[in-house]
Amino acid sequence: MIEWMQTHRKWLVITIWIATIAFIGAGFVGWGQFQFGRKSSTVAKIKDTEVSIQDVQEVYNNLFQEKNKQLGGTLDDATAEKMGLKKQAFDMAIQQGILRQYAKDLGMYVTDEEVAKQVLQYFKDKKTYLMYLKQTGQKAKDFEAKLRKQLLIQKLLTALHIKPSKTLQLTFASALYNSDNLEIKIINKSSVKVNLSEDEIKAFWEKNKQKYQSPTMYKIAIVKTPIKGVATENDLKAFYNENKTNYRNDKGEILTYEEAKNQVKKDYLAKISKKDAIIAYKKLKEGAENYELLTLTINNKIIPAEKMQKLIQTGYLKPFVDNNEYISAKLVEEIKPKPLPYEEAKAQVTKDLLNIKTLQALENKAKEALKGFNGTKTGFVTKYDANKIKGLSPQEATEFLFTEFSLELNKNYLLIPALNPQKAVVYKVLEQKLLDKAKYEKNKEQVAAMADATLNAALLDDLIKDLMAKYNIVSYVK
Repeated sequence: MIEWMQTHRKWLVITIWIATIAFIGAGFVGWGQFQFGRKSSTVAKIKDTEVSIQDVQEVYNNLFQEKNKQLGGTLDDATAEKMGLKKQAFDMAIQQGILRQYAKDLGMYVTDEEVAKQVLQYFKDKKTYLMYLKQTGQKAKDFEAKLRKQLLIQKLLTALHIKPSKTLQLTFASALYNSDNLEIKIINKSSVKVNLSEDEIKAFWEKNKQKYQSPTMYKIAIVKTPIKGVATENDLKAFYNENKTNYRNDKGEILTYEEAKNQVKKDYLAKISKKDAIIAYKKLKEGAENYELLTLTINNKIIPAEKMQKLIQTGYLKPFVDNNEYISAKLVEEIKPKPLPYEEAKAQVTKDLLNIKTLQALENKAKEALKGFNGTKTGFVTKYDANKIKGLSPQEATEFLFTEFSLELNKNYLLIPALNPQKAVVYKVLEQKLLDKAKYEKNKEQVAAMADATLNAALLDDLIKDLMAKYNIVSYVK
C-alpha cells in the first residue's frame, strides 16, 4: 500500500486534520488532568519522532471546541472524558506523529522560509504576530515548531494526493442523485389520542421509579467579597495603558481610553479588591465561619457550571468575579440523588408514559396504513429535494429522504424525526431513476470534491494502518 501510494503523487492539498487556524486556536480550552506516566513532556515516540503532551493537548483543544460548538457551549471536561475525547486526542496525536516520521523517511522537511511564509499568511505583519505571542504567552520558537510539524504533514498529504477517476465521480453521482417517484401519507402524532388511568401511571412509576430521582445537590459554603475602592483618573489611565490590548471592538481594533473607560474602571477596582477576596478565601479554608451556607445543583445562578465542576473535583473554588463582587467557595457535602415520591414524580411520569403510548399508537396507525393507502405523489425526487415534500419541515423532509434512499425498500413507514418522533411517513416507491443527469451536471464540482475527499481519506486511513504495523510505537502513557 505504501509503495503504491508513493507512485501516485499529485500536488493538491487534502485537509484531514490540518485546519489552518488550528494552531492559532490551540491552548485556550482547559482539559483537566490527563495523567501520563513520566515527568517528560514526551508521551510517545516513533523512531526519532516524539509526540509531546502539547501535541495531544492541541488535538484535544480542537476536538473539544468542535464538540462544544455542536452542543451549544454546554460541554465540560467531565462529559468530554466520558465521551472519550482524551483517548481520541491521544490516538490522533500518535497518528500525526506517524505521518511526520513517514514524511522524514521520504526525505521531506520544512524550511525556515516556508514557516515564515505561513506565519505571514496568518498574521499579515510581524507586529500582529508578536502581539499574538505576547497575549497567549507563547515563545516564537515554540509556536513555529508546532507550525513546522503541521506543515510537514500537509506537505506529505499534498504529495500523496490522488485525483479520483471519472468513473469514480460518476459512481458518487449515482449514489447522490438517483431519484425515486414516491407516494406518501403523513400521520401527525398530534392526531393520535391516548387516555391514561391513575393505575397505569402508578404501575409505570413503580416499575421505573429509579429513573425519577432528585438531582445531586451540593451543600456549599460561599464567601462574597464586594468589589469597591476609589479610582482616580490617573489610576485608570495608567491601568488602561498597561492593558489596552485587552480592550477591543468587534473588528479587533483597540478602543480609546474614553471608549473603554467604564470597563477599565470595573477591571481596575476588581484588581485592587482581589487582595481582600484572597484573604477571605484563606480564612474560609482555615475554618472561619465567614460564609453563607447554600444548597445548590450543578446548574445554578450563583456559580457557573464549569466552576462548579472544579469545586466538585477539588473541594475549593478560588475567588472569581461575578458582577460587582468576588465569590469563593468550599464544598461541604454532596447530597446523592434518591427516588422521588410518587406525587412529586407524577407529572414527569405521566408525560413519559403518555409519549410512549402515543408513539405506540402512531406506529400501529402507520402499520395499518401500509396495507393500502392513497397518498400524495411527489414526482421524482433525490435525497436533496426536501422542498418537494409537502407536510414536512425542511429538516424533517431531509431526514425522511436520506433514510428512505438508504433503506432501499419499496414500501415502508418512518417515524420522523427519529430522536423524537412527531410524525409517521408512510410511503411506497412507484418508479426509480439511477442518475438524475441534470442535477449531476449542476453539481459536478461538488461531486468531484466529495469523491476526492472520500477517496483520499480512505487511502490515508489505509496508509496509517500500514505505518502503525511497520513502525515500533513506544508509548509512555500509563
